[in-house]
Amino acid sequence: MAKKNYYEIFKLYPPIDLSQLQDTYKQLIFENHPDRNPSQQDSAIEKTMEIVEAYNVLSDPEKRDIYNFQVRTDIRREVGELFGVKRSLLKMMKSKEEIEVEDHFKKAVTLFEEKDNWNQAQHEWVTCIKLIPGFVNAHYNLGVLFGYQGNFKDAVACFERAVKFNPAEFEAKKTLSTAMGYVYGKKV
Repeated sequence: MAKKNYYEIFKLYPPIDLSQLQDTYKQLIFENHPDRNPSQQDSAIEKTMEIVEAYNVLSDPEKRDIYNFQVRTDIRREVGELFGVKRSLLKMMKSKEEIEVEDHFKKAVTLFEEKDNWNQAQHEWVTCIKLIPGFVNAHYNLGVLFGYQGNFKDAVACFERAVKFNPAEFEAKKTLSTAMGYVYGKKV
């Protein structure tokens, strides 16, 4: 899920000084306002709206935390390894359960692309976990989804479960650390 780089719009980078952000905002609004650019009305309106959107996010600490998480983190689109599935030496084909889980996972990935469908995506990933509790990528994606919603406490719980099922999961550990920073106030 690609996000606009709001920091790039202001040419400011974390950590940002709010007074500097306000000064830059006023300057950019002045320069790009449609009244100052009558020959380029449409692009001036679009640019002004982009500046206002970026300012509204970066000037609010809670929105900025969610934005920073979204920029750094994305869901996993591949099913990956299914931890917790019982395997026998002779078993070569996927079980009905594994096929069902893969279908739910792929459906959730598609649903995640539209914010209005996030509840349905959550339901699909939870269904995956009910079928195969050790499904690391479903736990990870739920954590990302909760982070995108600003629910960092539940995100932490999901990343912790992903790490529990696969202790070698470096990316989940890193994202867990980031989410914990938002919960406990230590920005990373």
